[in-house]
Amino acid sequence: MKRLQAKAIGFLFICLLAIPNLAFKYMTSANHDLEKEFKGIISKYNKTPTVAQKLWDEVVSSYSGESRHYHNMEHLQNFYNQLKKCKQLTTDHDLLIIAMVYHDVVYNSPDHKDEERSADFAVERLKGIGYPEEKIASCKALILATKTHALSTDADTNYFNDADMTILGLDEATYKTYVKNVRLEYGNTPQFDTGRKRVLQYFLGMDRIYKTDFFYKVYEKPARANIAAEITTLP
Repeated sequence: MKRLQAKAIGFLFICLLAIPNLAFKYMTSANHDLEKEFKGIISKYNKTPTVAQKLWDEVVSSYSGESRHYHNMEHLQNFYNQLKKCKQLTTDHDLLIIAMVYHDVVYNSPDHKDEERSADFAVERLKGIGYPEEKIASCKALILATKTHALSTDADTNYFNDADMTILGLDEATYKTYVKNVRLEYGNTPQFDTGRKRVLQYFLGMDRIYKTDFFYKVYEKPARANIAAEITTLP
């Protein structure tokens, strides 16, 4: 997913996922699938059902804050839907799901290091269930990769980042809702419009917004159209 001035490059990616914050009217069958899959992965390493449930409840609580118009459960659900689409193309789907669930668990931290704090949060929780050390390191790297969404030599990281950015290439109505919610979260930031325009122009200047062919073929063209249209609305 992040403050405008304090995060520099990180803020270049404030336009990632934003779908309306329906807070906790989120218990659709799709969200149930996400909960079930997350708890199933946790249970592979800790068989106590209450442990998986406690971790899930903690995630839900973290993503349900009133100010989370952007970093909310709808954002997480969209990310999950996209990762399911490319599941057969990735090498460790379970790891991607865990990293996805924790990637924005810390939001609006005082030191503006949301990704770092989210990664540290994930590391602590995963150590507590006996998750393999090498997978913990990979999970941390995935979460930190969302700070810039740069091209990686690791294919799974590219799929992960592209899935996180699919909001840019969704239909026009969804994109407009996303823009509204970004403004709700960041609109009070000094020089928001100037920073936002710079972000969008940065995206249009990329050779490819989406690094994987899978997501590029579906979302690149509509993402560029959405971004170009939004730029015309900014001073």
